[in-house]
Amino acid sequence: MDKNGLTYKIFQIAIPSIIGFVGLTLFEVVDIYWLGKLNSKAVAAAGACAFIEWILYAMMRLFNTGCDTLVAQAIGAKKENEKFDIIREAAFLSLVFSFIVFILFYPIKGYLFLLMGLDQETQIYAVAYFSILLTGVPVIFLLDLLGRIFNAHGDTKTSTLILLFVLFINLVLDPFLIFGWGGFPVLGIRGAAIASVFSMSIGIILRVYILRRKKYIPPLLSFSRISFKYLTRFLKIGIPSCVTNMIWSAVYPMLAVIVTKFGMAPLAALNICHRIEGIPYFFALGFSISMSTLVGQHYGAGNYKEVGRIVKRGGFLIVGLLVPVSLLYILIPEQLIMLLNKDEEIIKHGADYLRIIGYCEIFLGLEVAMEGAFNGLGYTRPYLLIRGPLTLLRIPMAWYLAIYLGMGTVGIWWSISLTTGLKGILMVISFFKRYGLTFRDAFSRQCIMEVPKRDQDLLTYHSFLSSFQR
Repeated sequence: MDKNGLTYKIFQIAIPSIIGFVGLTLFEVVDIYWLGKLNSKAVAAAGACAFIEWILYAMMRLFNTGCDTLVAQAIGAKKENEKFDIIREAAFLSLVFSFIVFILFYPIKGYLFLLMGLDQETQIYAVAYFSILLTGVPVIFLLDLLGRIFNAHGDTKTSTLILLFVLFINLVLDPFLIFGWGGFPVLGIRGAAIASVFSMSIGIILRVYILRRKKYIPPLLSFSRISFKYLTRFLKIGIPSCVTNMIWSAVYPMLAVIVTKFGMAPLAALNICHRIEGIPYFFALGFSISMSTLVGQHYGAGNYKEVGRIVKRGGFLIVGLLVPVSLLYILIPEQLIMLLNKDEEIIKHGADYLRIIGYCEIFLGLEVAMEGAFNGLGYTRPYLLIRGPLTLLRIPMAWYLAIYLGMGTVGIWWSISLTTGLKGILMVISFFKRYGLTFRDAFSRQCIMEVPKRDQDLLTYHSFLSSFQR
């Protein structure tokens, strides 16, 4: 593979990110393994907490997405001082917002799990686990922001190595804190949460040290100088991203209410399937990060004609990677579930989910990858208008199929799969329409290997911007 070629550059950024995300998934699998040794209620509680954690991760995007985008564009434009100003402001705003999030969520944490329809014992486990994670919200927000600074520089390898080390610490601590190995107190499910927050704190120290050593961030003492001149741009980029992902995150606890009408086994199965589905999802996230970085840097440098090449090449690559995954989900879902759980009822519900979601898995890849492309441009409104409504549609569709038509949990799984397919298709159409391209261009070899003549004419600065205003 040509090291100067576009495909190599995409993989160079994407692969370390994918490895890190897969490592995160494997960690969650091991986490479930240890919690499963407590009881099935602890596993269900961790799954319920994961739904709320997604909301927190979505809220991180309010300032962190803008930091990622603007830092990448500043790097492309070779504006070092501007980059440092952006990082300082983003760090301050992200930390302040994290404390606001803690204040908002802590008093209502118990009520959130009550709304999800959990039984009393599962609620107790969930509140114990989530209370500790909430105290670590500033740690979670800052760790993500530091990772995004690495991503904006295209240095996902270093960030991933730190992440893997953090996960290793977490895995080692889990049994000691959960079961009281080596003289530690027996903390149960709370021990898993403490291990997570502690290991992430170590990750912050390492990331700050290496970021400063590589001169990716300004001197630490200079972080007291905050200008707020990028606040509007942060919000313009971050609000659509934040709202879109909050909708996505909030829908799953609402779906959990419908799921639990059929018992706790479907919820446990959904939790396990999300861990399994995390692998292709993180493939897509890796390409999303790669596309966001490359699009942002080329846009900042004024190389507008490269944007189309990056997006089309990345789209084809992620589809090619997810086709085999889709086939595995469709053909051998039972065997995949059995790797993590032997309960027959959980295997049945989980296999149904994987088989149904497998039909639209490639569209999940396109949806997430295209989000990265829009992030790189700093133009996040389109995916709010597409992903938001279709994600919300899952709730009435799930109720209609599962309850009204009597399809049971299969109806819920179909509501997720069909809306995923629609989102992926419409995200691609939206970008192509605004980019001034046709689908014939997308599938032509000329369009993949080099920018067509018509794109060179279209992609001047003013026509590029005007294409987003049509």
